[in-house]
Amino acid sequence: MSRYKKTYHKIKPTDQSIYLEEHRDPPKPDHYYDDRKGYCRMCGQVIKTDQGELNTRARWHVGCVDQYNIIYNPGMARKHLWSRDRGECAQCGDVMPKRSRTQNQKWHVDHIRPLYEQKGLRFEQLDLSYWEEDNLQTLCQPCHVEKSADEAASRASMRKEKSK
Repeated sequence: MSRYKKTYHKIKPTDQSIYLEEHRDPPKPDHYYDDRKGYCRMCGQVIKTDQGELNTRARWHVGCVDQYNIIYNPGMARKHLWSRDRGECAQCGDVMPKRSRTQNQKWHVDHIRPLYEQKGLRFEQLDLSYWEEDNLQTLCQPCHVEKSADEAASRASMRKEKSK
């Protein structure tokens, strides 16, 4: 049994006009639902063999597989982030161990530009770069709590301003 859920032959959701439900999981790209062999499910481009012919055995470019896994698979995102940052907090510079049972010794994955900024946008307005590796950083638990509290306070003040 595969450790990833099989997604071939899934039907594209019909109503994606407004993206409100769960802003942590981005919608799949349009090409994801195409069932054409030789075309990438992430970018929709042709996949060619070394001889320059259409590769009818492939459905993904190598780079697109990594991008897809980082965006849609949190475990893979953590793995990529660990290999990039090695547990070093982006704010204070403390180095956290890869695994720890102690809460204040755990490293956290944080979105530099917060995902709530994408909540409520129309499907066409969504920016998938919010879920990509360039928007991820490693934070220690105290720094992550502080950053999250600051973001929550700014959201509350923005809501307060809107209600006036």
